[in-house]
Amino acid sequence: MPQIESAGIEWRSSGQPVSTRFDDVYFSIDDGLEESRHVFLKHNGLPERFIRLEPDQCFTIVETGFGTGLNFLCSWQSFIQHAPASARLHFISTEKYPLTQPELQKALQLWPELESLSKQLTAAIPVSKTGFHTLSFDQGRIRLTLLLGDMQETLPQLNATVDAWFLDGFAPAKNPGMWQPELYQQMRALSHKATTYSTFTAARAVREGLAEAGFIVQKVPGFGHKRDMICGVLETPASETTETSIPIWLRPKAADTSEKKAIVIGGGLSGTASARALAERGWQVTLLEQKPQLAAGASGNPQGMLYVRLSHDNTVLSRFCEAGYQHAIHRVSQLLADKPERFSLCGVIQLASSDKAQQKQQRLAEAGFPSELLQAMSSDELSELAGISLDKPGLWFPGGGWVHPPAVCNALANHNNITVITDCTVNSLERKENEWLLATTQGKIKAPVVVVASADKACQFSQLAHLPLKPIRGQVSTLPATTESQKLKTVLCGDSYAAPESRNQHTFGATFNFREETPDIRAEDHQENLNQLERLSPSLFEALDARPEKINSGRVGFRCTTPDYLPLVGPVADYAQFEVDFAMLRKNARFPFRQQPNYHEGLYINSGHGSRGLITCLLSGDLLAAMISGEALPLSSDIVSQLHPTRFQSRAMIRNR
Repeated sequence: MPQIESAGIEWRSSGQPVSTRFDDVYFSIDDGLEESRHVFLKHNGLPERFIRLEPDQCFTIVETGFGTGLNFLCSWQSFIQHAPASARLHFISTEKYPLTQPELQKALQLWPELESLSKQLTAAIPVSKTGFHTLSFDQGRIRLTLLLGDMQETLPQLNATVDAWFLDGFAPAKNPGMWQPELYQQMRALSHKATTYSTFTAARAVREGLAEAGFIVQKVPGFGHKRDMICGVLETPASETTETSIPIWLRPKAADTSEKKAIVIGGGLSGTASARALAERGWQVTLLEQKPQLAAGASGNPQGMLYVRLSHDNTVLSRFCEAGYQHAIHRVSQLLADKPERFSLCGVIQLASSDKAQQKQQRLAEAGFPSELLQAMSSDELSELAGISLDKPGLWFPGGGWVHPPAVCNALANHNNITVITDCTVNSLERKENEWLLATTQGKIKAPVVVVASADKACQFSQLAHLPLKPIRGQVSTLPATTESQKLKTVLCGDSYAAPESRNQHTFGATFNFREETPDIRAEDHQENLNQLERLSPSLFEALDARPEKINSGRVGFRCTTPDYLPLVGPVADYAQFEVDFAMLRKNARFPFRQQPNYHEGLYINSGHGSRGLITCLLSGDLLAAMISGEALPLSSDIVSQLHPTRFQSRAMIRNR
């Protein structure tokens, strides 16, 4: 598993950080803040370009070398000063050796005028783990995506159209690995005719590399003691789409419409997350829910656990879940900031329920995950954290916890661009004259874009009937809190889970019932949950005096899952036409197809999250909205491709099934 190495920082008496790894400063000793403004803002013409942005337009900056985050904060400050109120900024930055949160806090203390922004940044900075990490600020108006790891690996995985490049990082003589021809060619592939760049250096190799990639190179006065720097614009855009290892039938598809109106079917976590992400991008969204209130299905449990099951071998599923986990913690903290009683980042303990589970946890502990994400601990250490006696070793996830899912759904739907209609069942879905016409129990509704987020009920529509979605029944139970049970301070999980007290009760469970459709609460399922609770933690079981007659409530929900446990997030293709257009897959999986699938224009799905919905729905909603809007995607291309709805049909054809 690729591991993140420390930045290697020394501090001068002035408080300025210096990289011992590269023997170079992070910013000018004269005035780092003014250097950022001179080199990157002024010579990309950003204040003027921000002023000229259209309402709801998104401006995308990519930076090489996040460092202390100073360039991001300068861009954020300039954007809110100059851009229209509804315009948005997406700042994407690569970093191989990220600073820790305390190091960022110390470095940014040098700039008091940025204090309000730097506090938001350092509070939200993710655990240093390779991959894409997206943070949202100012109600989604400002987004920061950090690409942690080797830039030569992360940048080719970026799906974006860039408006301005900040070529930062350490000097070419000290950091030659970054300033390579591959960087300039990747810049060209992600740029358009008006894309600009700027950099503090004027090294000859950099000038030549940019010129060979089709950029105009202009030498201008540098900042402070630097005599020269360079800036310019792309003169010769790439004539063809850059070759990629992602098959054409698994690539994202933007909506072909200028009218930013959408309908989202489903008022659970996936639906409200999709609606909110679209609304933050300026879309007028109608959110339809067939029940009388949001979160009436599987998203309606009293407590949902914010925890993640990872794999030591860095699979797509593991990487996606880990990214979703960190994103969910960040977003829940924002969404429910004024409702602290509705969530708690109290930490999660995963107990090893068997020798096999303990061996798996040991492999995870040795896989190189940062300690801020997980730590292997003994039963005594975990007992101290939990506040009750535990008899098994396990893993400690200090950032996790629990949340009230309906509160999340309602917070997501609380946006001026979202209209919620409940008690509304969609009976049919038909494309007419560049719009989707929905016949519902409350009349006909139309929009050019539809997102189906109604779990396995998505398959009731003919356009989605082929998708392999299946429901899994689950029942949770609750017990009243006792004086002893209130000592539990963390979430416990293993083969089941138990949450700390909320509103004087504990939630625990849940059952997995395949091929069962009854929505009724069953006594035998309560008993199964009690049996699981006793195996999970005998001390908590005893503290709760856990008997069937003590159970005060329960709830049944139906998780929606897929055969590979990854959700379906993306555009919906015409099933029959795909069979015709991609028939060669049955003979040659490497056939060089040039034409994208024939999609149902404007039809998308976000479903199949299974029992992981709390940690995957929020990021998936953001991914889908970015895809629909044609904006930079918050996940790497290899993960995005494995969420694509056509993956099951193409796999079956490749296997000639």
